[in-house]
Order: sequence, then structure tokens, then C-alpha cells
Amino acid sequence: MAGDFVLKNIKVCNTEIEMLTGGSGDPLLILHGTDGSLGWLNYAKELSKHFTVYIPSHPGFGNSEKPEWIQTITDLTFFYSWLIEELQLENCNVMGFSIGGWVTAELLSVSPNLFNKAILVDSAGIKPQNEDIVDIFLLTPQEVAQLMVQNASNVPEFEKVFGNTEAPSGTYYITGSTGNHNPQYIADKNRETAVRLCWKPYMFDPKLQHTLNRVNTPVQIIWGKNDAIIPPECAELFKKAIPNSKVNMINNCGHLPHMEQTSDFVKLVRNFLK
Repeated sequence: MAGDFVLKNIKVCNTEIEMLTGGSGDPLLILHGTDGSLGWLNYAKELSKHFTVYIPSHPGFGNSEKPEWIQTITDLTFFYSWLIEELQLENCNVMGFSIGGWVTAELLSVSPNLFNKAILVDSAGIKPQNEDIVDIFLLTPQEVAQLMVQNASNVPEFEKVFGNTEAPSGTYYITGSTGNHNPQYIADKNRETAVRLCWKPYMFDPKLQHTLNRVNTPVQIIWGKNDAIIPPECAELFKKAIPNSKVNMINNCGHLPHMEQTSDFVKLVRNFLK
């Protein structure tokens, strides 16, 4: 039934990860950002009415195993190329948030025809020219959470996702549960993995914008106009680097448009993928 989901454990390259899946229709693979999957949120419920949605938790995030060999975004890109093959998701649609967008862009750069259509949402991966990407690892989890959205009081799911006073860094995981672990453990694990993947150089690959010119897959770039984490100028840098791409800016919106402006976000995604 649309809106419902199941939690699966799958093994790829000797690494067991958790994955949410639900809905019906063409497959849509969703790659999460630095705070982890965050669960089956409203945007996923809405999209599952039209697509079969897959939301894996990256290795090292949530309750997924953390293999020592995954040290960089490039390593994570290899992992997802194998996951796509394992699940027979070649030529599916894909959407990536933040570092998930970075992984999506890396996959596009090495396999330009891997996906049907791709969506980058407030994506890391390219260094801005006029501003810096905020160093979230120098801030407290509470400070990062507040920077994620323009106005927390206008985000219905903000308290559910970031309101845990013990670990307010995005530990609402799966159905509100963190498996056999306490929220602080999951929050620390997510942060540790994000540091390992993104630290040097911080949140970008200097080669990426030069290798995206081979991409002929249609790419939609969605950005919160008020993103205080990754400067909105990066949307135009991605557009310049990817030939068949377009930018959609969402007003009154920060780094998490799928949570802060869910209706507008889902409409953009559906219109692009139809």
C-alpha cells in the first residue's frame, strides 16, 4: 500500500546495511545526507504513492555495518555501484541529498548512462567560489540542527527528527527506533562516518566539476534558497558542470527542502520524473 514501508537488511560486498522500501511504480533510489536516513518521513510517504522508493542507510550510518575499507566518498560510490547492480536498479531514477547528492554526482561522472533521471538536492561535491561550506564538524549538533532549516517552528517534522535532547543531530531513524542502540550512539556513529568521508578536502571533490561534462542523463538540481550549510551558488556551479541540467530554487527554505517545504518539493520531483 502506498505510504507503507518495510525495513530490509541486505548484504552488498560483505557489508550488511538497512534499507527502507515501499510504494509502487518506477523505482526511485534515495541517498541520504550527513544525518542519516531519518526514517520514512512525509516526503517519502508522498513519493511512494507514485514510485517504488528505496532508502538505504549508507555503510557506517544508522544500523548499517561500518566496513573499514570505506574511507572516502569515492569508496562509497563504488559501494553504491555494486548495490545498484545487486538490486537490478540500473536505469532507475535517483535522488541524493547533501553527501548523497555528491555520491549521485560521482556515479554520474563515471557512468553517465547509469540512471534514467537524477536529482541533486542541496548537494555537496563542488567547492563554492564566493562563500564557504559551513564546517558542521566544528559546531554542536544543536547548532547544526538549527542551521539546517530557515525556521524550525515552520517545519512539522523538525522536533521529531532533531528534538532528542540527548542527541539532537538527526537520530529519528526508521520508525523512531535506533535498533539495539541508544540515540547518542547512532548520532556519534553518523558523525564519525561523515567526518571520515568528507573531511579532506572538506565536502567537495576538486575533480568532480571537470568530470560531469560527459553526463547526458537529465538532472534536476533542487536547492533551498536560504541554505545556510551549502551556499546556493553551488546550484549554479552544478548546472554549469552538467550539460542536461536545470535548477529549481525553493523560497523560504534551508538545507532540507524535503522537510521544510514538503509539498513544493514533492511537486518538483514528481513533475521532473513523470
